[in-house]
Amino acid sequence: MKKIILAVVLSLSLTACASIKNPFDKPTLAAVESGYGAALSLAVGYRDACAKRQIPPSCRPIVAELQFYGRKAQAAVVSARNFARNNPTLDITSALLAAKAAVDDFKAVETKHGVN
Repeated sequence: MKKIILAVVLSLSLTACASIKNPFDKPTLAAVESGYGAALSLAVGYRDACAKRQIPPSCRPIVAELQFYGRKAQAAVVSARNFARNNPTLDITSALLAAKAAVDDFKAVETKHGVN
């Protein structure tokens, strides 16, 4: 009898665990990805203008800095996306916040150098 009760309790607890939803919503991740895309577009335009010598040659170190922060932002966004896809029942808040912070840093470098 004890084994039957234990089996019922165990099956109910496993069912409850399987129904947990990820506490973040997909539009939040999409907004971070969109912000990264917009920042990347600005950086690519600046890089192209620098390569075509349409802006002063002092742009080269700025391009290098933008590339550094762009790569960090891309890695963080990809990491958050992969975490969300591979762990649908786990909280991705920390990965999402890291991605948002990396994208914000990328945008801040663009703002600092007047990339627009």
